[in-house]
Amino acid sequence: METTTVRYEKLFSILLTHVDFPSPSDGDSWRAILSNEMAIEPDEPTKKLFATHEIKYRFTYNTLSCYIRVETATDRPFHRLPTNFSARFIFHASGALIARSALSPELGGTNTYHVRVKLKTTTSSANLQNGLLTGVVSAIPDVVFQPGYGDQPGQWVNYPVSISGCMAVLDILTEGSGKNRLYKQEASQLLNYTVANGKSDQHLYRIILKA
Repeated sequence: METTTVRYEKLFSILLTHVDFPSPSDGDSWRAILSNEMAIEPDEPTKKLFATHEIKYRFTYNTLSCYIRVETATDRPFHRLPTNFSARFIFHASGALIARSALSPELGGTNTYHVRVKLKTTTSSANLQNGLLTGVVSAIPDVVFQPGYGDQPGQWVNYPVSISGCMAVLDILTEGSGKNRLYKQEASQLLNYTVANGKSDQHLYRIILKA
C-alpha cells in the first residue's frame, strides 16, 4: 500500500489583544473568549489564493492562524507562493465587543479601520483605538452593463465599491524595504514562522483592540 504524507506548518499568525479578554500566558479564566465575539474571513481573492496554495486559516480564542502545506522534508511551501503575495481578512465584531473597545463612534457603514501589515518592515503592532477610520475599496468591483447608443456597442463597466459593515480590514502585503518576515530565506521561500523552526509561539503581528 502506498502512503502519502501531507504536512502543514504555520505560515503566520496574527494576535488580537483586548484587556477584557485573557490570553494563554495570563493564566486567567477562558470563559470570556474573544473569538466568541468576532468573525474573521478572507475576501474572495484571498480564498482563491488559499485554495490554490493549500493554505488553511482558523480563528480561535485570540489568534488568527494560517497554515500552509509544505514539502515533506523541508520548510518550503509545497506550492511556491507568488512574489507579490498578499492576503486580506475582513473582521466583524459583535456590538457588545465594539462598545467595550472604546472605538470611534463614527465606526459603521463604509467607515472602518484599515490595518496594513507590510511584510518588509519592522512594525509589529497596531492599536485600533489610535487608528483613523477610512473607506477601503473592495478587490471585487461592481460590474454594470452600459447599453450602447447609435453605433456604439454596449459594454460592461467596473465600478469600485467600498467594503461596509465590518470593524476592520486587515491587509498583509509584500511591501517595505527590509527582509521579508515570512521567510528565513526569501529566494528559496524557506519559512520563518513555522512550528518546525521553533516559532510556534511567535506572531507576525499584533492588533490591540483595547489596551
